[in-house]
Amino acid sequence: MRTALALTTGLLALGTCLAAPASAAPAVEDGLVSCPLGVQNTSYTPGLTLTTPVPHVEVDSSGTLGPCVSTDLGHTGGTYEFGGSGNLNCLGGGSAGTGRITWSDPGTVPSRFTYTATLALRPNGTTVLVATGPITSGDYAGRTIVSTIVITSTDLLACTSPGGLTSASGPFLVTVL
Repeated sequence: MRTALALTTGLLALGTCLAAPASAAPAVEDGLVSCPLGVQNTSYTPGLTLTTPVPHVEVDSSGTLGPCVSTDLGHTGGTYEFGGSGNLNCLGGGSAGTGRITWSDPGTVPSRFTYTATLALRPNGTTVLVATGPITSGDYAGRTIVSTIVITSTDLLACTSPGGLTSASGPFLVTVL
């Protein structure tokens, strides 16, 4: 993960992660899609605190992708959403769930995926979430999606409040391998 963070810092100061492609054949011609300039918003129910990770925290995230670079020139942007649950607190944890990318280009089919994610606090209070998983249907079925979300607005004071941190936002990078 340090390698991924170092690559991101050098490339976009956001974060990136590499994963091996899945063995199944993709639904769209072989190609890579990289969307380095996304923006996302995430909510947590119940809110995250600094104490022991709370089991079954619901995570809902949505955002926009683009501009994207793809070898097939047909996937240049769109919207992104995922939801799931896990054992989380303001210092870290993990979650799993499902998501969808709805591509903005004509003739494309939404990519649905499952994911597992790890949330970790980085220096200076920056929280980074790395989610990976297979695309299960739609464009790029059989490929792997990797999302690196930098949650820049983590309010550590909210983590100490009775309700905890209930929402955060920040830039993110999505790559289809």
